[in-house]
Amino acid sequence: MNTLLREIYDTKPNFVCKQTGEELLLIPLKDNVADFNQYLVLNELGAFVWMALSAELTFDALQNQIMNEFEVEEDVLRTDLEKFIPEIHRFTRTK
Repeated sequence: MNTLLREIYDTKPNFVCKQTGEELLLIPLKDNVADFNQYLVLNELGAFVWMALSAELTFDALQNQIMNEFEVEEDVLRTDLEKFIPEIHRFTRTK
């Protein structure tokens, strides 16, 4: 998971973000132009993950940050992150 987080972080410059209430739109850039035909809508927790990404972020550190910010059971969070991280990785790698 740590490798996926790092690879997602490396793609952040290829996206623009637009906050819409509690959701965050991730819009890929192609030739420095936003491609509005393909975008990803992140809920509040997904947006938190995206904003928390850094070169040094580990899965465990991310989980701890989320646990400090949201009321969620640790095992539920781990399961959700183990599903979410590969999904967002696929999205960021195909754009």
